[in-house]
Amino acid sequence: MGMAASQARYIALTARKSNVEYEGQQINQARVSLANQSANLFNQMMGMEVPTPPSTTDFTTIQYSFSDGVNTEVLSNYYQLGNSDSDYNYVVTTYHNEKVYTGSKKKLNDPQVQATQTNHFTYSPTSTDDNTSMNVSKAWKNQDGTYGLEATDGSTTIFRPVTVKEEDQVRAINKGNGVYEDQAAAGDAPSTNGLFKNITIDGAGTFNADNVNSFKYDGSTFQKVTYNTAGTGMPDGTKDIIDSVIDGATNTDVYYVDENGRVITDDDLKTAETNYGVGGATNPEEPIAIREAKGESITGDPATENYFTDGKKFISRTDLDNAVAKYDKYVATGKKEPNEVNFITPKNDPTFSNYSAVGNCTLTELKAADLEDEDVWAELEQIMKDMKGPNGDKVAAENFAACFDTDENGDLVYKGGIYKFQMGGTTYYTTKNDLDASLGTSIVDNGIDVQQGKLNYYNASYLETKVEETQKALLETDGKGRFKTVKFEDDSVVYTLNTETVTDDAAYQDAMNRYYYENAEYEKMIADINAKTEILQAQDRTLELRMEQLATEQSALQNEMEAVKKVVDKHVELGFKTFGG
Repeated sequence: MGMAASQARYIALTARKSNVEYEGQQINQARVSLANQSANLFNQMMGMEVPTPPSTTDFTTIQYSFSDGVNTEVLSNYYQLGNSDSDYNYVVTTYHNEKVYTGSKKKLNDPQVQATQTNHFTYSPTSTDDNTSMNVSKAWKNQDGTYGLEATDGSTTIFRPVTVKEEDQVRAINKGNGVYEDQAAAGDAPSTNGLFKNITIDGAGTFNADNVNSFKYDGSTFQKVTYNTAGTGMPDGTKDIIDSVIDGATNTDVYYVDENGRVITDDDLKTAETNYGVGGATNPEEPIAIREAKGESITGDPATENYFTDGKKFISRTDLDNAVAKYDKYVATGKKEPNEVNFITPKNDPTFSNYSAVGNCTLTELKAADLEDEDVWAELEQIMKDMKGPNGDKVAAENFAACFDTDENGDLVYKGGIYKFQMGGTTYYTTKNDLDASLGTSIVDNGIDVQQGKLNYYNASYLETKVEETQKALLETDGKGRFKTVKFEDDSVVYTLNTETVTDDAAYQDAMNRYYYENAEYEKMIADINAKTEILQAQDRTLELRMEQLATEQSALQNEMEAVKKVVDKHVELGFKTFGG
């Protein structure tokens, strides 16, 4: 090897040795860091407190009790009077458990209350809840008379003419807009609600308002009803029907109601008799009630023909035609105008009657005679009392109160509205207001009717109750620090006290559960520390192995450097000899 090559090799070995030494320093620093982490984990483990299981003695106390011949009374608390005398020296609290007749309220989830629903739709043109709008990008009229609207988001809605079943909603819209509800077309029989045509008058062929069977419509008999606001003497549900169908009724109005809930006035019947004569008419238009059963759309009735619906919201024919005209103009001229249509959604505030069942449990309304049963009245009285109490329910108390009036003597007079049903062999009670509240939350979810509001229902039963009493007492000791007798201010008997050692098992079990939790938490933390320590140790062993490799490599480099240095020194020596003579 030449002089230059030896020198270059020596420099390379020196650089490599420096790198090995630097890497060794880095490894030493890493090992120091691992050692610090391991020490921190050890210190953390040493600072942990080992959970200690509870002792039953911590939950064991001395208890005093006595028997008064009826109940076993326990002294739960006592404290000495500041100014004691020979009669009383302590204030003592005693308790015993007994079954107390208690009224309670429960809630039934999705109760499936079954009843007759009478819709009552209202509409306010100024209500933001009733009115919405949509920006339309495309509008067209189909050959079948329906309209299509495409929103700017790409969704499409088809609007069809309203059907007779939706007529009450349209009439609510018209009423809210100040439009008379029945602008009968020429040639139609006049009527305040547009539902009665082609009336047949039986009997002698003359109008007789006193004969409840005088008037028939499509084979259905109308029953005469004199309206009054209290509904006195009316069949069940009739007042609700008249209230929802007829507007502006007074106490003197006379109506006829059929079994399908349709209402007509005696004046309309007179008008119909005058227009069509005895035995019916030759009106070419099929009666609306028949078309309703067929599900046909309304035609020829100005009260309803100008509205269309998608089954949820309504829109006027004028708005639809304007939307189509604007879109047609855009197609023809390319000039796009702002196109917004307005939707109308009447609100429904239905009334309910003829409650028949809660799920598969039959509902029965209590009559005044039912409350004469002492057991029934005692249970209802207890329910109402406890609903008014501190642990009761204000709304429930008001619902029961609505079922009663007060007479001139201040006594309660039942006026109806309390229902009973059997479930699991137990009789439960509920009120009309509770039933209405649950029915009012009905929705249709995937084709299934669901009542979101839980039904409140009630009963009274004997419940295990802790009865406490606090009074002054004279406690005497046995001379060894324990009480032996007690005499209360409201009792002349001196009772002998029994001394018992009692363990609070519930509190002890709670403490044991807490110990199990804390012990599991402690063991988990220990396991986590051990796992982290093992990882640190594994990393340290890896670094230690690398240090041994570096030490071996450094030793080899040192040996080679010494050999190269000898070669360089020999070359230098030979050079001096050659040139130095």
